[in-house]
Amino acid sequence: MASFFPFGVAQNQKTYSLADVPVTGTIPAWLQGSYIRNGPGMFQLENKRLNHWFDAMGALHKFDIANGKVAYQNVMIECESYKKVTETGDIQFSEFASDPCKSIFKKVQSHVFPTLPNMTDNPKVNVAKIAGKFMALGETPMQVEFDPHTLKTIGVSEPVPGGFAYKTTAHPHLEDEHAYNLVVKFGMQSFYKLYDVSKPGSKAIASVPVQKPAYLHGFGMSKNYFIIAAGPLTVVPIQLLFWKRPYIENHHWNAKEGAAIYIIEKASGKLKAKFRTEAFFSFHHVNAWEEGEDLIMDINAYDDASIINQYYLKELEKQDAVFPKGTLRRYRFNLRTKKYNAETVSNACIELPRIDYNRYNTNGDYQFTYGVSVHPSQPQGFYNSIVKINSKTGDAFYWHEEGCYPGEPFFQASPQSKNDEDGILISIVLDAEKQNSFLLMLDAVTMQEIARAVLPEPVVYGFHGEFFE
Repeated sequence: MASFFPFGVAQNQKTYSLADVPVTGTIPAWLQGSYIRNGPGMFQLENKRLNHWFDAMGALHKFDIANGKVAYQNVMIECESYKKVTETGDIQFSEFASDPCKSIFKKVQSHVFPTLPNMTDNPKVNVAKIAGKFMALGETPMQVEFDPHTLKTIGVSEPVPGGFAYKTTAHPHLEDEHAYNLVVKFGMQSFYKLYDVSKPGSKAIASVPVQKPAYLHGFGMSKNYFIIAAGPLTVVPIQLLFWKRPYIENHHWNAKEGAAIYIIEKASGKLKAKFRTEAFFSFHHVNAWEEGEDLIMDINAYDDASIINQYYLKELEKQDAVFPKGTLRRYRFNLRTKKYNAETVSNACIELPRIDYNRYNTNGDYQFTYGVSVHPSQPQGFYNSIVKINSKTGDAFYWHEEGCYPGEPFFQASPQSKNDEDGILISIVLDAEKQNSFLLMLDAVTMQEIARAVLPEPVVYGFHGEFFE
């Protein structure tokens, strides 16, 4: 019987490489390049199991696609956190929801506040090519550069000065030669700050003071504005000084406060407007664009932050779990009247959303959002399908295979593509019944399989990837 818990199939990644992965179906000749994905690689340590999906030591996976064939390799990301785990059998730095064992004395930090104590440098969430370098990214300010051929670590960089006084988002926005990212600075006075991380050591583009910073995993960007959508999952910074609980457990949900939306001019770095909306929580922005005096933000949002608790491994192990349903929502902010309205674009469950970013980011002509979902016919358990949502009509279309758990779908446009549907979706799928994984390729128009490359071992269910031609 297939497990509803894909992490039960593989909690620690077996590292290996294959020069020729068996392929069924036909890979289009035009699809040439490397799909590289980041994500968890080790939950079970020698002396303990980590608590949360967001805690694991990171691993990189690469599928090289050329001439209809596929090669595969993976590695654990070599950072200081991982080195300490291999040396001691336990974590020595604070992860998202797991802390190392510390005496009461060590919990009260002796160095100058607001430096965050013992923060991990484990970049386990995303990958990006920034200023010509291939980077593994997490919510830590430390980025790990890796070799795109071998996946081996080249070095660790700190693009934001004084990085360990910050947490960053794992989703920088790329535009021309720029790579913008949001950091949250904790202290007696806290700030949301925006940087161009393609230029390490540069000053902040914008800085917004905040009394109780929110947990932020991403931010929005249109052609002329940055958008910080801060839901009311917030922390009193002084609590981080004593660090009595893992990082995320210092945050509290304050629904009555609603969400704060900060809109910042890219050109000047000045705060253009601030809106207060109903409470919502979000990991991922989808797109943003401008129409006259309106700024439109599409975001993958939840009614509250309970999804974070659902991602604890002990909760994920419950086969009858019903996940809070994230949906695609649209906010229209009028920058003159300071009024807004909100609507749900589609009632379909979606997470890990992707669009045709290269061509349609900041462009309101975009139509399709792709992500993972819980299929309507099987609403219990972990994400078991890929969903395609038409943002113009709200219609949803699915790929689903019994006992399989697809990861984030990446859209790669075909050479003559004239829209954000004509192309291929690429996803790493974990097959809980067969205890292995495969690289799935779907026709994005029909949502039908065109090919799969089948691995002999499971890939630990992960996060975000990119296709590099």
